[in-house]
Amino acid sequence: MPFKTAQMSTRGRIVEALSDLFYRRGTYLVGIDEIVRELRIARATLYRHFDGKEGLIVTYLSHRHALVSDQLEKLVAGKGGAAAIFAIFDSLADKTRSENFRGCAFLIAVTENPGTAAIQDVARTHKVFLRALFGRLVPQGPAHDEISEQLLVVYEGVLAASVLRPEARPAEIARKAVAALLQAGGFDASGDEA
Repeated sequence: MPFKTAQMSTRGRIVEALSDLFYRRGTYLVGIDEIVRELRIARATLYRHFDGKEGLIVTYLSHRHALVSDQLEKLVAGKGGAAAIFAIFDSLADKTRSENFRGCAFLIAVTENPGTAAIQDVARTHKVFLRALFGRLVPQGPAHDEISEQLLVVYEGVLAASVLRPEARPAEIARKAVAALLQAGGFDASGDEA
């Protein structure tokens, strides 16, 4: 994959190209030789910027976390409560319908690299962000924490189910489950802006 722009740093160009490669092929099956060949860089250049394959995977996941968290923050900006929550699930429906969708990059990487603390830490950081995001969007009340956690579980379930059973339309079904969760918690689940 050729690099996108000349203005981007060498490290930035490597991360962009590597992100695509790792998501398409997985972190376990892609070796250093394939990375060097696919990214069209010298092995020395790769090792000048990264500490081996684990460092590459951690950088890939950190980059993905930054992109996804920024996208989600922009998506919910100016919205509140159910409207913001539904916007997340509507966006997830679009993402999971893409022909390039393979599932949750963080879960895939952790599964492919069991026992690797650095990789698990980045994945946990992303899930903590998602949990905090839902926590900010769910109105305060007795069921706040439980519903925030349930929303994260539904979100993660959509990512998994969309890989194995896309014909079941998991994101669309999840939207109904989200409405039911919010109503059961006593929150306005209409999705109307306040």
